[in-house]
Amino acid sequence: MVRFIALAFGITWLFVMPLVFAKAGFDPAIPPWLHGLGAFGPILAAYWSPRDHGIFETRGRSGMTLSWIAVSLATPVLFALVSLAAVAMSRVPVVHPLLSAGSHAAWWLDLTVGSVLYGIGEEPEWRGWLLPRLQQRHTPVGATLLLAPIWAAWHAPFFFYRFDFAGLGTVVGFFVGLLARAFWLTFLFNSTGGSVRVVAGWHVIWNVANIALAAVSPTAVAILNALMMVLGFGVAVVFGRHGLRVWERAN
Repeated sequence: MVRFIALAFGITWLFVMPLVFAKAGFDPAIPPWLHGLGAFGPILAAYWSPRDHGIFETRGRSGMTLSWIAVSLATPVLFALVSLAAVAMSRVPVVHPLLSAGSHAAWWLDLTVGSVLYGIGEEPEWRGWLLPRLQQRHTPVGATLLLAPIWAAWHAPFFFYRFDFAGLGTVVGFFVGLLARAFWLTFLFNSTGGSVRVVAGWHVIWNVANIALAAVSPTAVAILNALMMVLGFGVAVVFGRHGLRVWERAN
């Protein structure tokens, strides 16, 4: 397992470290699209590691109906709409910033790389490979608490060239938000019988919502993430003793 994690970190960090150096002023000519290559670290680590199932296979019977899965996938969209409504009520422009951002090809490229590539690239490792192995020895809550710091540490180089870093509070806020998402994704993974497709789809939609709202205001992003924290920690409290999965219909 250590070798597998090291492989995922090594591939991603190898691709993105030039961007860290570029941000520090060593070589400003480093192309920003290298960030996209970093998304392939986790999925390549999963592909090159021993596995009992295909990378995107569903492992068992889903405890969720298709309607529940659809609602679960729609949560980032619903939270984004609530966030936009909240900032609009405080007279913050909403439509114009989105239209302005959408008029630039670079924004769409960033949206594609940050949402599609990373959403699909990360989940075969974190939920598809690592989570099931951690759950063989630990409860779903315990496995999630072990997985979250690893997942967070993998993002470390992004604080030097992509994320806005404003001290220790930024790191703490990032980790708390990521832990909430980790609980939610464990819940989705377990409730769908181990579907990497569902958790990857949710991850893509979540990243789209964050990047879109970042074009509007930091307040909108903060509200979005606050709602996610309520949801993530909520399912941990409500469903934690049930293995972080919805009850079967027989219950």
